[in-house]
This record gives sequence, C-alpha cells and structure tokens, in this order.
Amino acid sequence: MDELFNILNSQSQYIKLTREVPQEGWLPFLNTQVRVTSGTYSVKWYRKESSKNILVHAMSAHLKAVKRAVLRNMYRKALEVCTGNEEREESGRVAHQIANLNGYTTWQHGSRSRSRPSPNGTEDKMYLQLPFISDRFSAVIQQCLERADLANDVFLVNTPRENIRHQLVRNRLYDWICIMDDCVICPYGKVGDCAQRAVVYELQCLTCDACYIGETGKQLCVRVKAHLASKRRSCSIAPLGKHRREGHAGCDFDVKCTILALGQYWCPLLDSIGARKTLEVSR
Repeated sequence: MDELFNILNSQSQYIKLTREVPQEGWLPFLNTQVRVTSGTYSVKWYRKESSKNILVHAMSAHLKAVKRAVLRNMYRKALEVCTGNEEREESGRVAHQIANLNGYTTWQHGSRSRSRPSPNGTEDKMYLQLPFISDRFSAVIQQCLERADLANDVFLVNTPRENIRHQLVRNRLYDWICIMDDCVICPYGKVGDCAQRAVVYELQCLTCDACYIGETGKQLCVRVKAHLASKRRSCSIAPLGKHRREGHAGCDFDVKCTILALGQYWCPLLDSIGARKTLEVSR
C-alpha cells in the first residue's frame, strides 16, 4: 500500500494523497480512533493534527452562550463516542488540553451562569435590543440600567452582528449588478436583468423591429452573447444570423433584449404569444 501511494504521489508535484495509518493499534476513523483486540472494539475520541486545536477562542468577540455551547458540544462528543472508562478519561484529557490552548480554564468550563429569577418575571419588562459588540460593552450597558434603577423594568437583549454576507443575501444586492460588457439587456429593463436565470426573453431588432422570442435556463447574458456571436458570423441556422442575411443583406444591426417572464410563468406566456416569428429553446 505504501508503494502504491508513492507511485501516485510521484505523478505530480501538485497532488499529494495521504491515508490514515494505525498508531499503536489505533486506526483513525472520522472523529474517532478504533482498535480491535481479540474481537473486541475499543473507540475513543480523535482530532486530526490539522484541526486539533481549532476552537472559538476565549478572547474572541463571540457571545458567552456561543462559547459555552462550543465547549459543551466538544466535551459531550469526546465522552459519547468512547466505549470504556479508560478511553473516556483519555478523551476528556485531550478535550481539556484543547480548551486550555484556546484560553479557557477549568473554572470557566465547570461554571455555568445561572439566571436569577426576577420577582416580576420578564413578561412585564420592556426589551432593549442592541447589537452585540463585546461582553464588556454589554456589561457596561447593564450597569447603566442598574444605576438608572431600570433593571426591573428593562431587559437587555443582545442580537448578533450582521455581516456583509447576511446583508447581501437579505437584500439580494448581487441581483442589481450588470455583469455584461456592452449590455443590451439592462438598459431596456432593470440593472441586473442580465444575471437572471430561467427566463423567457425577447430579442428585438432596432432597425426593423423584428422580434425573436426564446427561453433559457442559463444566465441571460450567456445566451444573449451566443446570439450576438451568431449575428457577427451571419450564421444561417441561428435566428439573428439568418435575420442579418435575409433581412439586412448582411449589414449589421443593433438589438435589445427584454425579459418577458421568469421561471414558472414560461408555459402560459409562451402559449399566449402568437405573434412571435421564431421560438428558440435552449436550456
């Protein structure tokens, strides 16, 4: 097996294949190590060398609840996969070492924050919702509420900070970007129409107003570029190339593209359009 891997790795300097090898009888498998002794399976927790110390650091700007959850899940996994007390103790020591390397102490792991019951409960309180910045900042806000004698009336709620990806996904800002050079789509519709997929579109000659209707599952700009390329080549089997040959005697012309429908509206719309000259299907 070693010779086989040596042959495979010698084929290219950019490719290196590795395999797990037993160490003292323990063979790594996913997040565990397995050993078979006289037909008896023993399992203990395992972390690969490349990620054995990766954890949410104690000094990071995460909520304390997130840090506690990460530690709790690590310890729980380390103990659940083990088959015996000896393996469980060893896995617990490894998890404890990883926690220490990430800035956590035994006291932090063992202690749990207990919420003090409020005599009035939280149903009668006003919620103050603020974005989470740091634990220190939240503690200062809580102290301000206590100094203002509002601790029994106002309940502080920290919300996670929204990152750039969340903003983009929520607002879909990437749909409002033109991605086509010399675009013939967005100027006649909305900015970002050239990036739409699964559309019914109309190509119109700006010289004679001839229309060609088609549908595509690709990005619209990709399909329109193919149409424009066939027009430049005067391809006789493509709609725009054929129109250039027969309608304009080989002379070039400008076109515009507009979106007629999206996705699920394909079939009803195509059935209702009777004035189209050609229908091109290219998905």
